[in-house]
Amino acid sequence: MNDKGMIFNQNARRIAFDDEHYEKMMSRYDSFMQNVKDRSNYYSNIDLEKQRAFNIRSKAFKKLDKLLVDFDTNFVKNGGNLLWANDSDEARKMIYDILNQNRVKKIVKTKSSTIEEIGLISYLEMKKIKVVETNIGDFVCSAFNETPYNFKSSAAHKTTAEIADLYANKFGIKEGCNARQLTAFTKNTLKKDIYNPEALITGANFLVSNTGTVVLTENEGNILKSSTFAPIHIIVAGIDKMITSMDELGVLLPLSSLYDSNNNLSSLYSFVNKPLTHDGEVQKLYLILLNNNRTNILSKDKQRNILSCIQCGACLQVCPIYNTVGGHTYGEYNPGPVGSISLPLLKNIEETSHFCSLCTLCGRCSEVCPVNIPLKDLFIENRKDLIKADKSLVGEKNFFNAIMKKMTSRKNLDKHSSSLKDMELSFHIKKKWGSKRELPKFAKESFSQYWKNINNNK
Repeated sequence: MNDKGMIFNQNARRIAFDDEHYEKMMSRYDSFMQNVKDRSNYYSNIDLEKQRAFNIRSKAFKKLDKLLVDFDTNFVKNGGNLLWANDSDEARKMIYDILNQNRVKKIVKTKSSTIEEIGLISYLEMKKIKVVETNIGDFVCSAFNETPYNFKSSAAHKTTAEIADLYANKFGIKEGCNARQLTAFTKNTLKKDIYNPEALITGANFLVSNTGTVVLTENEGNILKSSTFAPIHIIVAGIDKMITSMDELGVLLPLSSLYDSNNNLSSLYSFVNKPLTHDGEVQKLYLILLNNNRTNILSKDKQRNILSCIQCGACLQVCPIYNTVGGHTYGEYNPGPVGSISLPLLKNIEETSHFCSLCTLCGRCSEVCPVNIPLKDLFIENRKDLIKADKSLVGEKNFFNAIMKKMTSRKNLDKHSSSLKDMELSFHIKKKWGSKRELPKFAKESFSQYWKNINNNK
């Protein structure tokens, strides 16, 4: 097992038996499932709408080369500056060069998994550029000196009481504040930076090819406010965000917020078509279009479907592994089923092999996905690729070959005593089975012997 896999196992063992954490996650799970039940009734035929969304994303991937060229032409025609980044290093350097040329020392940032993917925040802080988180959840995590818990709900692992205690100690506000008071304080703290940014960095939800439009969604309104006043707006987006036309948003946008929280607040949408003008000054608009091995995923007929993800977060909420070990245990910006599938494809599969096993194949994620991504099947495809690529699995292959040889022959299966078979099974899989579970024992009497005994040895 790779080093990251060993670290994951250590962290997972520690948190998997934390009853308080598990109860917190199960409470969120119960609330989410009720939300799924309620929100699915918004559609007369939710399955048909999911299939429409899947078809839209699949067709875009088949003609992505043309869509990218069209988007480039239209975005530049609208007054934007488009830069192509092959990997994270190139993307970070491009962003720093833009900020450095414009003498920017402080930026405001909105929530974006793509920004987390390229490791931009730590890079800019190393370059002495201050980063202000405008998303409330991300702001809370930065106050705790922690990374976001997941790409959808950054502070999902924190209770209101924990946040209130931190705010009282760190910012000097009164103790025991409720959620409404904490939210009001956070918004007031961020107001100055949001309305007077030196530069703004955001992600993107969709890129519309035939108009050169960038579509951004949010719930707090920070993108809308910051982009209005920002003299520089830098957008970081993967090439997988491309869609053909604005008409397709009528399907994709409602589904992207279908499972949002129970407060029934609609997501806020921003459509960036061209640089804004404020007080006579024309905004500098940049888009960093990121590959970062996405073309490797697109080359795979089945696994390319993972790029259809619209980041609704539904698969996280229903995944039994995620709900047991939590978001931080993954050690990556994109925990849960989608991240566990995409990371081995974006990186070296042997170095990320432990992600391939983070699925019970229960199928809950596939059932709830609003764009019909067959997540369970994609895990199986990754496991097939891992077996072909990882030479360290030779021992496991030989073990399972031996098991199959015995299972397909009654004579071979009955050749040894139950105690010897117990020892053999324990030797091979006890470590993977885990110290908290008891390994099943073979029956003292084989089935063939049992059958003979009940039929008087005939």
